[in-house]
Amino acid sequence: MKLIVLILIFGVSIKYSQKYETITDTSSYPFSDSNNITILPDFEVVTNNQLYLKKYRTTVYYVKRVYDYAQIASSMLISFQDTLATISSKRKQKVFIRKANKRLKAEFKDEIKDMSITRGEYLMKLIYRETNMTTYDIIKFYRGDIKALWFQGLCKIAGQDLKREYNPSQEDIMIEKVVKKIEDGELAYIKRSPKTNYAKETMRSKRKKRKIEKRKKRKTKEKK
Repeated sequence: MKLIVLILIFGVSIKYSQKYETITDTSSYPFSDSNNITILPDFEVVTNNQLYLKKYRTTVYYVKRVYDYAQIASSMLISFQDTLATISSKRKQKVFIRKANKRLKAEFKDEIKDMSITRGEYLMKLIYRETNMTTYDIIKFYRGDIKALWFQGLCKIAGQDLKREYNPSQEDIMIEKVVKKIEDGELAYIKRSPKTNYAKETMRSKRKKRKIEKRKKRKTKEKK
């Protein structure tokens, strides 16, 4: 049985299908010794807790698959916010928001509409990590208060919470560690290049900013 939850967030009706994905990617799986003690090299943890191992494998599996989607979506959302901050007229802001929705739709429609609930949850956590905006915040800002409340109510029935935040030091610590591994070039992930010119432009801008931030951090360390 599929549980369908419609969410208006990327400017389209997105169908999150509650379906199970078989995790067959073993490239980042931990390994075991002769005593059946499993070593997690990415986390510097040694454990035989099967629930922990399952969570580790699941986290790596999903983060690797939604990482690029989150990067592209967040770069577009941040760009939208930066532009809106320069527009004082409410009428012009509404016009721009409509244009922003069309751009998101053009970039993601065909892929996001069939995304499973689990992938969607990981995607929105990574988007929050980059933008500091929950799914509820995004829907409210781009689609209005009423739609945000309506979809929050619908998702609550389905056991989802659009107001859920990203907590890298507690419940989302494992996601944060996987993301850090990707960012440091220590973990391969499934690439998804931006399709539209606008998305490509925002990603170029994001990369430039990150390079500048890395240089600043490097210089700060050297001074110390």
